[in-house]
Amino acid sequence: MSTHSQLALRSALFSRLAADATLTGLVGPGRIFDAPPRGQAFPFLVLETLGARPLLNLPEEGLVHDLRLAALSRKASRDEALAIIQRTSVLVMEPDLLLSGHRLVGLQVSEMSSRLLRDGRTFRAELSLRVVTEPEA
Repeated sequence: MSTHSQLALRSALFSRLAADATLTGLVGPGRIFDAPPRGQAFPFLVLETLGARPLLNLPEEGLVHDLRLAALSRKASRDEALAIIQRTSVLVMEPDLLLSGHRLVGLQVSEMSSRLLRDGRTFRAELSLRVVTEPEA
């Protein structure tokens, strides 16, 4: 299965998120990751899952992407993590997300949630998305 649309989607998302002053104000500059560096300061935003499957029979006919972004915070409440993931949701749902070589056909939030991790001090808010792309003609 082609990963070109996944790379285009990832690039478009990271560009949009990193360019937003409000989100950068919430997480800090340079704190949007595929994988956070060991010992990364909190808060931060990470693209954890980016999977794809054919929309119809062949990947060339379009792909359905499942994405999960997570905001992690060590504030005394989940408010910071939720504010980060809420702003992320607003940004990804804005129209005109341009994908190099591909066209965005559909985008929907499939789930938003938050929880306290087992360490008892880290809050995690998640945003799950379903994105449909097609190759540009």
